[in-house]
Amino acid sequence: MISHLDNTRLGIIYMLAASFLFSLTMVFAKLLSASLGSVEVTFWRNTIGLIVIAFFLLRKPMKNVGGKPFTLIFRGVIGTVALLAFFYTISATTLSNAIVYAKTEPIFTALLAFFLLKEKLQSHALLAIAIGFLGVILLSKMEFGYLHIMGLLTGFLSALAYTSVRSLKAHYDERTVVLSFMLSGVIIPALLMFIANYVHSDFFAFALNSFVIPQGIAWLWIILMGVAAAFGQIYMTRAYFYAKAGIVSTLSYSVVLFATLFGILLGDLFPTPIVITGGILIVISGILLSLKK
Repeated sequence: MISHLDNTRLGIIYMLAASFLFSLTMVFAKLLSASLGSVEVTFWRNTIGLIVIAFFLLRKPMKNVGGKPFTLIFRGVIGTVALLAFFYTISATTLSNAIVYAKTEPIFTALLAFFLLKEKLQSHALLAIAIGFLGVILLSKMEFGYLHIMGLLTGFLSALAYTSVRSLKAHYDERTVVLSFMLSGVIIPALLMFIANYVHSDFFAFALNSFVIPQGIAWLWIILMGVAAAFGQIYMTRAYFYAKAGIVSTLSYSVVLFATLFGILLGDLFPTPIVITGGILIVISGILLSLKK
């Protein structure tokens, strides 16, 4: 019989593995950004992920109650747009900055839960949110240009997507939710790459890239990125199964460390003290919010 302590240890191991794999996904996305647009990177990430998920579905079919198809579609679409913004941010800044911006998600989740789900914000949550936004100000160096907006958009849309998941848990197998996200992540980028041949927009630059046939080693990066992302998602799900959400959510911030180290290996400049302080404040904010889950 597996004890509660053993379950917690397994949850910790799975979350650390997931964070490592998610940071690898960022590395391969960064390498691909040299030759492919962020929209196409999103397309390939989800295409490979679909193949991996399909393999697991063949082993164990999904069981769904159903009843909320529009919420399911909404989660997929919003999650895809968040991923488009995230991969654009990865292509335009350092891996450490990109992941810290994405980690503003708990801040926006708390605010959305307050405004949409009418959940009360306790004093500790208000303090955590204030700390988080101070971190954002330091991270952005008070320069809220297109890149910074895309970074915050990643966090906000991720929060919106995760908030919608709460209402889907009682109706759909978690693999159905992941599958809907990946299907959207293939269909929407494919449409956007087609539209990009006829439409140009600086405002929607993150969502409009023409298709480019990958060459040489790019195919290896594509496969590795998709596999790392898919297994990262699987391990993260297992982590939440074995350990408490607060523990898992806190450990998920290890991806910031992994991404920073990988970014430096790829040639990113070491973050400045102000940027490091901003990142630390955002992480502290997220951890404070996670510990109350």
